[in-house]
Formats: sequence, structure tokens, C-alpha cells
Amino acid sequence: MNKHPLADHVRILARGKHASRNMTVEEAEYTMSMFLKGECEPEQIGAVFMLLRVLEETSDEIAGFAKAINAYWPAGAEQYDLVWSSYAGKRRQPMWWVLSALLLTQMGYRILVHGTLSHTEGRVYAHEVFSELGLVSLTKDTLASSDAPLAYLPCSEIHPVLQQWLALKSVLGVRSPINTVLKTIAPAHTPSVQGVFHPNYKAIHAGAAQLNEDHLMVIKGEGGEFEVNPERKCVATYSLDQELGEITIPNQKSHFDNKPDSPDSDWLKKVWKDEYTSDYADEAILATAALALCAIQKNHDYEKALSECKSAWQVRDRGLIK
Repeated sequence: MNKHPLADHVRILARGKHASRNMTVEEAEYTMSMFLKGECEPEQIGAVFMLLRVLEETSDEIAGFAKAINAYWPAGAEQYDLVWSSYAGKRRQPMWWVLSALLLTQMGYRILVHGTLSHTEGRVYAHEVFSELGLVSLTKDTLASSDAPLAYLPCSEIHPVLQQWLALKSVLGVRSPINTVLKTIAPAHTPSVQGVFHPNYKAIHAGAAQLNEDHLMVIKGEGGEFEVNPERKCVATYSLDQELGEITIPNQKSHFDNKPDSPDSDWLKKVWKDEYTSDYADEAILATAALALCAIQKNHDYEKALSECKSAWQVRDRGLIK
């Protein structure tokens, strides 16, 4: 039998304890491009994903994978000011970040959210919240013609295998590097915001952004989403115009009594329309919006961004959500 063109790339990761190594950016980009074109065997996909799970993916590998996937963004994605990844879902709190994104659209910015259509019991996902709030969800065919300032695009509309790969967790029992790389993808030159569960992944995301000359803001967010938890100190890592740095937001309180205790989207409607007052919600919404604004403006002046968001919050269109 003739050797498969990808065999040597699988072998890079699989030569044993002392001879294995991680891929370079170029090797990772080639591997992912072959996966996306379907020029591979399913065994190779499983092997690469699980071997990287053991070796632990590097910034080079995530950058290479992202480069390959970014070639598949549908037309129109490049017209947005910010790409917002949402793959974790929420189970304790509503998705306050959706109101942060909505607030930024009131300030004149266009935001494209991408995420998963998967569902884990007890969690609420972005596509559900967008539907419940009457916000726009798009397909690859409607993206270019849409003038919606805030829209949701399932990752399956970027490439159908992406959603299939996310579902591999139920088959393999553990997450794979696809969960990491999907948070990092963005059209060329478009800033992105990303939330992670584990703080050590922030450095991997930031390193990948630098390699691809991308602009990003990444945090250990509430529930793994890009959302500031005001009861915890938040350290945001950014890569903006090739400058790496951090923004530290101290916790506002150790505990807020008036925070909702479920992810029900009705709380989002009530807070946006001033029908319910929650100090927790206000702090989470404004801090999250300010970090996202820093990413959009490619500027790490958080206090200035926060002041702009506070002003916009006071005059927001409360009738925007029905």
C-alpha cells in the first residue's frame, strides 16, 4: 500500500515518549487543511486530536489549525468589527455578555458571534439565547446580505465538520484541540474575544494570535464564556497590534446578594429594560463590554473604555428587546 500523505504528520506526534514532538505552525496548517478538504482517514483525525490531548497543544499548533479554518469564513464575516466566540454555555448565570455585545452595537459597532449547536443538559447556549431575545441568527448564505449589528453564526456554517468534531467528546470521552482552536478563529484582521475555563490556556490563545498577527482579548470567564465575574478578580490577556499585555480587574465584591440564580434569559430582558436591578449584572455587563471595546479599538486603556460603556448604558434603547 502507498503511504498516505498525512502519515508522516501523524507520526510527528506518535513516535513515542522521547521521539514525539509537537507540530510547527506550517505542519499544523497542512494537517488541518487536509482534514477540512476530506483528504484524510477518520483514524487520522482521531489520532491527531487524541495525541495532542496527551502532548497538550501549543500556540504553534493552534495558530496553524486556525489559519486553515479561517480560509472557510463565509463572505460577509470580514465586515464585522468584532468576532465573539461562545462554546461553553452557561448554567449558573444568564449570558450577561449578550447584553454587553448588544450595548456595543448601540455604540455603533457590529459584532458576529459564533458557537456550537451542541447541548449539554443544564446549560444554555448562545443560539438559544439569541432566539429567546429575538436576535438574528445567520447562515453562510445570508451573512453577506445581513445588516444586523449583532448576529449569531453556528460553526457548522463555517464548515460542517466543525460541529461534528465538537461532538467527538461524547465518543472519545474528553475534549479535543478543536475546542481550543474554534475559540481562536476569526476573519483576517478582525479582533476577537475568547473565554476559557483554564487560565493556562490564555497564554496559548495569545501566542497563537501573535503568530497569526491577530488581535484578541482572552479571559478565564464565568462558565468558560467571555464574561467577567465581578465576584472574582479578572486578569485579561491581550494581543493587540502585536503587543502582549494584561488588564487586571479587581473583584467588586466577594458576593452579590441580588444576582439571579439561573441562566433563564428572562433575566436579560428585565435588566436591559430596567425592570430588575442587579448590581452583579451591571458590573458583569459593563466590565465585559469594556474589555471587548478594548479589543475593537485595539487599545488597552480599560478605564477609558469602561467610561464609554457606562455612558452608553445609561442611554441604551430599552425597547430594543421585547
